[in-house]
Amino acid sequence: MLLIYTILYFISMMFYYLKLNIIASIIMILLAIFLCFAEIRISKRVINVRGLFALGFIGGFGLSLLKLSKLSQDYNILTFIAVYISYFSLYFGVFLRNRKSENVLTNSQNEKLRKSDSILLPQEILIIVLLAVTFVSFVVEVVILRFIPLFTLSTPHAYSTFHVFMIHYITTFYAFIPCFALCNYFVEPERKNSKMFIIITYVYVVIMALLMVSRSQLILSIVLSLFIIIIYKTRKTGRVVLSKRSLITVSISVVIFLMLYLIITINRAHDVEYLNSIFEMKNENTPIFITQPYMYIAHNFENLNYMINNVFRLTFGRRILYPFFTLTFVKKFFPIVVDSPYYIIKEELSTVTIIYDFYYDFGLVGVAVFCFIVGYIGKVLEDKAYRVALQDEPKKNNYMLILFSLYCYFMLFSFFQTYFSLTDTWVYIIILSLITFLFNMNRSAPRRTFMNERRKKIFNGTKNESVPYMEGSNNYEEEFEENF
Repeated sequence: MLLIYTILYFISMMFYYLKLNIIASIIMILLAIFLCFAEIRISKRVINVRGLFALGFIGGFGLSLLKLSKLSQDYNILTFIAVYISYFSLYFGVFLRNRKSENVLTNSQNEKLRKSDSILLPQEILIIVLLAVTFVSFVVEVVILRFIPLFTLSTPHAYSTFHVFMIHYITTFYAFIPCFALCNYFVEPERKNSKMFIIITYVYVVIMALLMVSRSQLILSIVLSLFIIIIYKTRKTGRVVLSKRSLITVSISVVIFLMLYLIITINRAHDVEYLNSIFEMKNENTPIFITQPYMYIAHNFENLNYMINNVFRLTFGRRILYPFFTLTFVKKFFPIVVDSPYYIIKEELSTVTIIYDFYYDFGLVGVAVFCFIVGYIGKVLEDKAYRVALQDEPKKNNYMLILFSLYCYFMLFSFFQTYFSLTDTWVYIIILSLITFLFNMNRSAPRRTFMNERRKKIFNGTKNESVPYMEGSNNYEEEFEENF
């Protein structure tokens, strides 16, 4: 696999330097698609770390080789090497973990997932709490900032200024709530409230996304939900099979999403003239529905290349540790720790790739080391998630699927942001980890309930065949423990 990757990658690079950009781009994109489908076939998992990273990152880089914008610059050889190393190192991270893990799909154990009554709170109550907390957080932001992005006029960046420190991270967690409803449904589809809660949570996400004119949170919610559905539907066969009903549902969902995306874009005051003035396409007649997705993918690699060309000193961990400095208020009292220039070509196009900060901190060594770690951790989460989906995980924590889906989201959109050095990423991870921890902590709840019932019977002097009652015994605690 790596041999094919290496050969085709450097063939594409050769065509690029020969000024045959279209051929170079086609080869790189086809390589990304090949790597993605090869990983699916080998792992028998439609949602997997290496495949999604190849599709998002290598495919995105291939698209950027077209150089359709006037903002485009010639790529430094170091940019090609950094992109090459990223997938190479991530591949070995997954490979090393593979040698330590067993094949989940051949595991014969098949235990049922623990029902919702076994956790600290019934799952419906958990969803209601999340709905309430995120909405209250939104209201607090509105009161403090005194505006709602949807109702601002001719303000292209109202959504980015709608941010109150720490509170906004809680508000934007609304995007994860449908994932909890989906996980609950797949565990207990027979529950009457399961489908109702799914509908309620999606309506809530749409309303919040419209009010905050946030396309990113809408996309995040939809993609995470899609990942969870695919994992559950393909967990045994490793293949996607769409029925006629499923195709109709998918088609309707795509149309609804495109309509919502268009509505949000319009309400962000991003008209065609404004966007074209920012994107500066070489062909001014390029339709906006081609220009916008192209620039949102390709220009991030331009910013990466710009940083590699202009960075004069490495920051040795300060970029990656930015969330730590923010959450511990170190940044507020010692701003010098995050005082490093942000190398981007144009202020309005500020997104960069996932390896931007890795390179900024430690150069090519940082890209190699951190991509290896990302691959290894991703494989650990992947194995746990599929054990849950296959109902073979001893702890039976179905919320692990949400955490894994978030990780896969980072892999698929690795062309877009430095997710692992963003504060909101770690806030999301902390919240999700806390919920999964509470689930694990209460996994013996049914047993405790059963024990309490038996304890009551013993204290009341009730004889029971399964728990013999010793008449004349005053040490009920000891008697109870012995019989259990």
